Amino acid sequence: MSSLLPPIASYARLIGEHAEIASRAARLTTANARGEAAAVREALDELADALIEHLANEDREIHPRLMAARDGGVRISAQEARVRYETLATDWIALISDWPTARIAADRDGFAAESAALIDRLHARIREEDDLLYPAALASGQMALKG
Repeated sequence: MSSLLPPIASYARLIGEHAEIASRAARLTTANARGEAAAVREALDELADALIEHLANEDREIHPRLMAARDGGVRISAQEARVRYETLATDWIALISDWPTARIAADRDGFAAESAALIDRLHARIREEDDLLYPAALASGQMALKG
């Protein structure tokens, strides 16, 4: 991928989105611990509002450019991350559709376990992007710092 292409989304914006997603994931975890199904569903919907579009944008715009980077280390890291997290968005969409409030109320422990596993995967992806992929994109000119 040529460094002459305009930079993709800014580092500052994406890091800000990651912070918001992490905050909403924490609210879902807290709601799960309290066990009120309506509050859990509300927290899930709030997380989904921030998460689904963010993941889709990354998967559509950011990861493909990094997978085509000239730097072999960046390219391989991006390809490996894509494989590890390629189903994360669809898994979240499935969780959202498979767990209406009534089902959450009927099986709080099942929902808590399933959502906790996805939150763990989400945090792992965010850490990898923040610590490895985004800095590589910045260094290679693929991503603007601000904007």
